[in-house]
Amino acid sequence: MMTLENKFSQLKTDPVFILGAARSGTTWVFDIFNAHPKVAGVFESWLFTRDNGVGSLFSPAHWPPGASGLGRFLEREQVLNLTQEMVQRLMSQAIEPEHQFMVEKSPSHLYAIPIIEEIFPQARFIHVLRDGRDVCVSVRAATRSWMPDWQRTFGSSMAASAKSWHDAVRRASNEGKRLGDRYLEVRYEELRTEPISNYRKMFDFCGIPYDDEILQEIFTKTDFDLNFKGGEEKFRRGGRIGDWQTHFSLTDAYKFDQAAGQLLLNKGYVDDARWWRQFWQQKLKLA
Repeated sequence: MMTLENKFSQLKTDPVFILGAARSGTTWVFDIFNAHPKVAGVFESWLFTRDNGVGSLFSPAHWPPGASGLGRFLEREQVLNLTQEMVQRLMSQAIEPEHQFMVEKSPSHLYAIPIIEEIFPQARFIHVLRDGRDVCVSVRAATRSWMPDWQRTFGSSMAASAKSWHDAVRRASNEGKRLGDRYLEVRYEELRTEPISNYRKMFDFCGIPYDDEILQEIFTKTDFDLNFKGGEEKFRRGGRIGDWQTHFSLTDAYKFDQAAGQLLLNKGYVDDARWWRQFWQQKLKLA
C-alpha cells in the first residue's frame, strides 16, 4: 500500500483558506494564489465540512455527555491528532519542492472555521465578498446551464439565493470579528478594478513574498479580460460588475431586498435602503 508523505514541515506557515458565498469569485482568487511560484494550491478539498468531511468527527454526538460514537472508545485529543496527521498527508500531495505556502479553496469551509482552527491553529482566512445581486444572477445562470444540482443547495428562487448569500456573508463577517488579524475580507469588485494593489494586500496578509515581475506574471495569467471569454452557459460568465441591472426583474429586486437588503446596505453596496424602488423607477422609464 502506498504511503502518503507528510511534507508540511516544508511550509513556513499554516495554510490559508479561501472562503465565501458560491459565485463570489473564490475560484478566481484561488487561481491568483496558485499562479505564485511559492504557493501550493489545493482546490475544493471539502475536507472540513460537517456533512461529509472530517468536521463530522467532531459532531457533539461523538463526545460526552451522552457520547454514542467515537467518544466511547477514544479521547477527543486522540482523534484530533490522528485527523491532523491524515489531513496533512492528504494536502501534502499538492506540495512541490519549491513550495513554501499553501492555499486551500472550498467556499463552504466558512461554516467549518472552528474545526479548521483546531487542526491548524495559525490558519488564515480570506473571505471573498461580492455584491449579492451579482452573485444571485450568477447562481441562477449556473443552475440553468452547467450546475442544475445547485437548485437543491441554493433553491430555484431569487429569495432562496439571496438568503444563501446573506447567511454566508453574515457568518463570514461574524467569524472575522473573532479571528482578528487572521481574517481578510477581499472585495471582488476592487480586485477587478485594482488587481495589482489587491494582490499586494492578499500576499502581505499571508506573508508571501513577491516582486513586480511576479505580480505582472500573475496578472497576465489570471486577469478576466485577458483570459476569459464569458457566456451565460460557461463557468466564468465574464465577471461583470453590476450585471444584476441587466438581468434583474422588478420582482427579483424586491425579493432580494426582502431577503438580504439590509446586509447589502451594511456592506456598502447601496447607500439607500430604497435602492430597489429606484431600480423599479429606472426600469419603468425604459419600458
